[in-house]
Amino acid sequence: MLTTIRYAMVGSIAAGKSTLFHALQGDGLVAQKTQALEFDGKGGVDTPGEFFNHPRLYSALINTVNDVDVLVYVHAANDMQYRMPPGLLSVYGGKRVLGVISQIDLDDADPDAVEIMLREHGFVGEIFQVSSYWPETVAALKSSLMGSTDKDCLP
Repeated sequence: MLTTIRYAMVGSIAAGKSTLFHALQGDGLVAQKTQALEFDGKGGVDTPGEFFNHPRLYSALINTVNDVDVLVYVHAANDMQYRMPPGLLSVYGGKRVLGVISQIDLDDADPDAVEIMLREHGFVGEIFQVSSYWPETVAALKSSLMGSTDKDCLP
């Protein structure tokens, strides 16, 4: 029996969540500004960056991620500012956490420096460096996401 992995993409405005969300689905759709939650019908949820960036919307984000198995934190490869709301990734224990450094194809991208920054701020999950336009990087993330296990779960 095939189990559906429920996941939510979280991260700042313009981190590349929606483009990656569509790349994971392979639907060929061009991402537009996410105005509300978007569901793929297979267990995936794309959240608006406003949920992540504006403290008054944290409750909406926390309620959204309640029922998912995996949190996918997306951070742009050209963004050297850490914006993770304190405690967000540990609100619900037992969830697997994946990090995605997105937009590695940008001219000013520095994914290695971003990965170091995330680790210095305590991110402990597996981290993928991805361009939504490079299928091999998306395939590696999708394989790990769909093969989710208990590794990298929060206590």
